[in-house]
Amino acid sequence: MTGFFRSLSGSSLTARLTRRVLFIVAASFLLLLAILKIQYLTQRDTLRDRDLAAQAADIIAHTVIDADGFPRVDLPASLAAAYSRPDRQYVYLVLDAGGRVLASPHEIEAPLAPIPASADDRYFSHSAVTGRGLYYGITVPFPNADPRLYMQVAQGSVHPDVLADSIVAEFLEQSWAFLLALGIGISAITVWTVRQSLAPMRRLSVMARGIGPASLDRRLPEDNLPSEITPLVHAVNTSLQRIESGYRREREFTANAAHELRTPLAVLKANIETLSSLDEVPQLIDELGDIERLVTQLLRLAQADNLELRPGEEADLHAVAFGVAGQMAPAALAEGKSIALTGEEEPVRVRGNADFLALALRNLVENALAHTPRGSSVEIRVGKDASLAVIDDGSGVPPADAARIFQRFVRGKPGAYKGAGLGLSIAQRVAAVHGGGIEVSRAPGRGAVFILKLPGNPPLSSL
Repeated sequence: MTGFFRSLSGSSLTARLTRRVLFIVAASFLLLLAILKIQYLTQRDTLRDRDLAAQAADIIAHTVIDADGFPRVDLPASLAAAYSRPDRQYVYLVLDAGGRVLASPHEIEAPLAPIPASADDRYFSHSAVTGRGLYYGITVPFPNADPRLYMQVAQGSVHPDVLADSIVAEFLEQSWAFLLALGIGISAITVWTVRQSLAPMRRLSVMARGIGPASLDRRLPEDNLPSEITPLVHAVNTSLQRIESGYRREREFTANAAHELRTPLAVLKANIETLSSLDEVPQLIDELGDIERLVTQLLRLAQADNLELRPGEEADLHAVAFGVAGQMAPAALAEGKSIALTGEEEPVRVRGNADFLALALRNLVENALAHTPRGSSVEIRVGKDASLAVIDDGSGVPPADAARIFQRFVRGKPGAYKGAGLGLSIAQRVAAVHGGGIEVSRAPGRGAVFILKLPGNPPLSSL
């Protein structure tokens, strides 16, 4: 019993469902009682009407009309005793056409109700009789009586109430144990039903607790589940799929980062151990520069992965392109190349982070400079449609490599230039955070073109 009441308390789903089901059962039970009460009252009135009509016919059958037209009621002893009770719960009156009382066992001088104009009005109620309370009765004409005579038979209003109270008292006296057992049984069945209905969720929760980093490939079963739970389980499995995919990428990223760092560190260590003169120091500095570049890219990639745009944050693509062109121009000139800024000269405002957009564009320009020959130019074009295009004069990107080159630690031409293969991954991640993406194609008469496209929605300040 303690467990039963404990299941009804608390804020668990089982407790809430149990309380609601019990409330519905109780409300249904009360509604059923109300319906039974209405039916009882309806049937009681019908039976009472039939009883009154039968009593009137019985008394008329025992009434003798003498030669002067005066009625004389001669009832059997049992029936006479009922109509001569001191409490006057049962009365009858014989009336003439004018409503004058001709016969009555209680010497009542006035009719209980006026003589009805039609048979539809023969029943009467709430007729006040001085000193006797309220009565409910019927007025029936004598058949073939000349002059016309009428029989009024009535019951006191206390009688039905006493009858109803007796029925209710007897019912409760004999049935309270059954009602108590029925209530407890319904409550217990409700709790059991709710628990059994929620059993799949408990099993799923146990299985979900067993899923961890070492078992991300496990999924919750979606078969033989209630239709209400299936969408939730499917959403959880989809989330687990994304988590597993992300976790796998992070593990691959960590392994690749360790590999990329291990090689130059091993080379640097070997060169330091075999250092024979200071003439080799510049080479060591170059190697340290490569390691520094790799670490910087790893940090930038981590920052891009955790980038979140602040509400109302805006950037001007023309200003971003102008800054990157000025920053990269010295390095391009040192390699015998140039950078050209074309397209829109007016501000092109978008919702975004200017520093990270500059980082993405700088990585695209670095990639273009690495693939464009000496004496050529890399073009940065600012589009009015919220885009930044970087065009080089290289050999272009093969269609088969268009998607692969954005993967982390993937180089289009291994060994052709320095780098860990993270620049394009960083640029794509920044574009994705801004709700955009990067398209790769070939510019007519030139090399590859990388287009960073952002959503064309107006910035928040202009709304």
